[in-house]
Amino acid sequence: MRYTPSGGKAPLRVTTVGEFGFSDCDVGTSFMGGSGLIRTSVVCRTPSDGEVTTRRVNAGDRGDAGTLLEITDFSRVAPAMSIFEGAFSAMARGSIIATEEGPIAVEDLLPGTRVLTRDNGAQPLLWVGSMALTPNGQNQSDRMAKLSRVTADSFGLGRPMPDLLLGPSARLFRRDAVLVSALGTKAALAPITAFIDGDTVLEITPATPVRVYHLAFEHHQIIFANGLEVESYHPGSRNDIQLTGQIRSLFLAMFPHIKSLSEFGPPAYPRMTLEKTMIVLAA
Repeated sequence: MRYTPSGGKAPLRVTTVGEFGFSDCDVGTSFMGGSGLIRTSVVCRTPSDGEVTTRRVNAGDRGDAGTLLEITDFSRVAPAMSIFEGAFSAMARGSIIATEEGPIAVEDLLPGTRVLTRDNGAQPLLWVGSMALTPNGQNQSDRMAKLSRVTADSFGLGRPMPDLLLGPSARLFRRDAVLVSALGTKAALAPITAFIDGDTVLEITPATPVRVYHLAFEHHQIIFANGLEVESYHPGSRNDIQLTGQIRSLFLAMFPHIKSLSEFGPPAYPRMTLEKTMIVLAA
């Protein structure tokens, strides 16, 4: 899913597992994808959604007994609102994700890839969303023009390795005693921007647009990006989601693998706000 704010709206791009019926489709040429899979591209056009691309991926190349997965790749336009931006801006292009097949760059992941998680072993990826983070873009908040560079070994040996570039919506899985005691839980999720210190975590303003990504599974997960634990996409608790009417319907349309917000399930761990995290870290 691609998101580039313009006039208060932006084109979005989503890659997700599913079955979609469209007419007026043209079958394209088979080709070898970046992850070593044979794809057959089918391009369909609809008046309301523009261009939609469906890919049939031979999952047998992954060792899955030759099962065919149908993957739909499409773009849509959505408001430049934080709830939408937050769904597509966690990991920058080039982030290395740990999978059952080995390390794979986030931009090369496809739905169906079994991604390694901290708590639940390898889980099938269901949804990949992305947007272009554009410096000095119109109709976007200041935070959407910034990235966070986490230098190698900042949170322990190989965490991350090498440097990791994260988007403004990324949250880290933390078990720091000082952070956890603030919530009374064994672990928590803290925004990466709270750790910016000008030394181990740097705020970066890119000179040119950078594509950033987020990933979603059947349930909220903790995954590994360059060896560092980060969360998969989850919209938050019901109190965090203030959507009604057409905006709610548009938001759900970005996730064809679900039919209601409740299908995201509960968050895996409690989240700390930026302000709360910074106060606790400064204590």
